[in-house]
Amino acid sequence: MPQFSRTTVLSATDILANWTHASFDRFALEYSLEDVIPNVSTAKKAMELAKHLIRNPEQETDTNENLTDAVVGRIVAHAIERSLAGYPAAFSFESFQQSFPALHRALERDGFTVEQGALRRTLPNVLDLPAADDEVHMLLDAFGFATPKGHLDQGIAAHVRGDWAAANAQFRPFVESLFDSMAQLLAQRDGVPPPHAGNPSRIWLANRAQPILIPALNEWNGQGQGFMEAFYRRLHPAGAHPGLSDEDDSTFRLHFVLLVARTLLRRL
Repeated sequence: MPQFSRTTVLSATDILANWTHASFDRFALEYSLEDVIPNVSTAKKAMELAKHLIRNPEQETDTNENLTDAVVGRIVAHAIERSLAGYPAAFSFESFQQSFPALHRALERDGFTVEQGALRRTLPNVLDLPAADDEVHMLLDAFGFATPKGHLDQGIAAHVRGDWAAANAQFRPFVESLFDSMAQLLAQRDGVPPPHAGNPSRIWLANRAQPILIPALNEWNGQGQGFMEAFYRRLHPAGAHPGLSDEDDSTFRLHFVLLVARTLLRRL
């Protein structure tokens, strides 16, 4: 599987829309994609390339590298080359952020940075955030959790725009509605009345015979000191209102939310 998410693929291929036809066609030839890309505008070529990569995540290059990773990596390298400043010319992280904001934010969501002028991971491979994002969305759809999914998608969309406060404002409601939805589904399965929304749902999930929030793992103790209790509070230290934030903090919250949500949905 590729190490980059759908959002990063789209952000990267959007850059190709500004290339010349000759440069785009040469790029396609290098990756044996000439039969995939129709003879249309460069914007439509970029869209067709993105569609092909998303539909064929396992495709490899002639050198047995994942095609999506190779294409995105090449586009990132091009963006880095375009982010040189000063004399003698040196990579400028600020220039990269300003010139390619959508790509920069998408890479950060996937756990990557280009701060030193080279693409490198900021998080361990084992976290695999693109896969976590895909799995969370798949499981939300499988369980029919439309409300949590709506909050998560709005939070991600705001993060894509760089609207950190709006993104943060969706992450806590996502987690709260996820707990509520899980409690309602399990109560229906158990044939018992569902608990009230909010904290009663979380208490109920921790006190089931087969708990979703597991006290034995120090995830819940009812005194606000369990991991899940602290996690929930961390999403908005000032309460329900997000307040001001920055990119690093908002990205941390998104990563944290995806990893915890994946664990909870797998338990369900």
